[in-house]
Amino acid sequence: MIGIINYGVGNLGSVLNAFRSLSLQAKIVSTKEEILSCDKLVLPGVGSFGEAMQNFLNHDLVEPLKIFIQSNRPVLGICVGMQMLFEGSMEHGFHKGLGYFK
Repeated sequence: MIGIINYGVGNLGSVLNAFRSLSLQAKIVSTKEEILSCDKLVLPGVGSFGEAMQNFLNHDLVEPLKIFIQSNRPVLGICVGMQMLFEGSMEHGFHKGLGYFK
């Protein structure tokens, strides 16, 4: 099952519809348990880096994503979702990212 992480900033419906059009099983996930039960994850995003990171932090999703990544399961970041996987961004001032890439 492909999990699409819902943290309040993203194009969830579009991503879900894309997977369904390819006959792939996907669902929107927002809790630690839902995230860890997936085989693959998508971190979508629309908008500014700082706002996206703040929403992600507010939804307490850093730990479950870290556990998921450490399990060597695939993660796809889309738009600002991919940018969040980096150490930080200078968009509208410096904002710290999740730090998986330099």
